[in-house]
Amino acid sequence: MKKTSKNLLLLGCLIFSGDLFAASTVALNFTGNIKAATCNITGGNNIDIDLKNISADVFKNTNSGSPWKNFNISLNNCSRYINQVKLTFKGTADTADVASLYKNQGTAKNLAVQLQNGNGTTALGNQKVLQVPTNGQANINIPLRTRAFSSLGNATPGTISANITATITYL
Repeated sequence: MKKTSKNLLLLGCLIFSGDLFAASTVALNFTGNIKAATCNITGGNNIDIDLKNISADVFKNTNSGSPWKNFNISLNNCSRYINQVKLTFKGTADTADVASLYKNQGTAKNLAVQLQNGNGTTALGNQKVLQVPTNGQANINIPLRTRAFSSLGNATPGTISANITATITYL
C-alpha cells in the first residue's frame, strides 16, 4: 500500500505539474527600412553661377571664350558605403558643338555656355558623365569650371542664361 500510495502521489505530481513544463510562444516581428547610400548637397539643390559682365569684344573671333569661372558641387555626410559619385549633365545642347556646349537661352546671339571638369580635361556637354571616386571621404568637393563661348564669333550684346541639371548617382 505504501508503494501504491507513493506511486499515486508521484503520478499526481506529474499530472498536476504539467503547467510547470508548458511551453509558451513569442512572436518576433522585424521591421526596418533599407535606405540608399547618399550624400547631402552643401548649399541645397540649386547653384547659381554668375558669369558677370563680359565685353562683346571678347567674342569677336571664332572659338573665343570668356575667362573661366571655377565653382564646386560640394557633397557632405556621404555614406561610407559610397565608392564613387557619378554626375550626368543634361541641358539643351548648342548646335555649334553638341558634345561640349549648352545653348544660350538669353538674348545674346552667337554665344553658348561651356562646362568642364575643374582641370579642363573633360568637356561636360549634354548627357556627358563625370565619375568621381570618394576614397571613403564623408565630404567631397567636385571642382568644375564654366564660361561663355562663341564658336562662330561676332557675339551680340545681351544676356547669358543656361540651365544644366546634374543628376547624381551614388555607386
